[in-house]
Amino acid sequence: MKRSFPADTRVGEHCGLEKAAVPHGSALTALVLFAILHGCGGNDLQPEMSAVPAPDFSGHWEVDYARSDSVQNQLNSTFREVQREIRRRNDAAEKGASYHGPALGNVDTLFALAKMAELVVEPALLHIDQDARWIRIERENSFALVCSLEAAQNEANRLGREICWWDGQQWNFIIQLPDGLNVAHRFTRSGDGNSVAQRTRLSDPGTGHDFVVTRIFGRYDPAQRGYSCTETLSRGRVCTTENIETE
Repeated sequence: MKRSFPADTRVGEHCGLEKAAVPHGSALTALVLFAILHGCGGNDLQPEMSAVPAPDFSGHWEVDYARSDSVQNQLNSTFREVQREIRRRNDAAEKGASYHGPALGNVDTLFALAKMAELVVEPALLHIDQDARWIRIERENSFALVCSLEAAQNEANRLGREICWWDGQQWNFIIQLPDGLNVAHRFTRSGDGNSVAQRTRLSDPGTGHDFVVTRIFGRYDPAQRGYSCTETLSRGRVCTTENIETE
């Protein structure tokens, strides 16, 4: 059955990113390293919390690779667009014509952004807790995203700026890191409550391109799951078996 998700919207609230239990090599570690290598660019985003009640996102969720974007495919698509832009520039130069196309950006930085995206969207499992005051999104082998419905805040810390809010259709979490690097997650629940879409956008002024990856998650029973999968740029989708504890 086809699942429907609302289109992107703008508006929005307070964000907290829980740093507990962050393993070496996690997405947060990669974000910090990327920020250090590239250099806090500010953003005047002042979202407002929607008065529309949020649906219940609670439960265990597993990525559906068949309905989700591949980081490798997204990277290939972006590079094809870069190559087309290079050809257009070269054709204009050969004809002695002026050309005013979009900025190409740095290809090496673009590839680094793709590797970053691979780490950021790597979690294949989500565990979401939600009540009348909080939503907490635990992501496998990564830090949790926690947002309060009570205090509209836009917080700065030593890593940059953290923002989150419910806009009436989706939960928005934004991390603004030094030198303009932004990581934005948007979580949307399907109308029937059986799927959650996670749309992640990474942007950096050095690339000239945003890197967008959408993951679709379906409900699952953690007691019945006997395998673990991940998707990599180098090896594609890799699955391994898990030990299921029995009483």
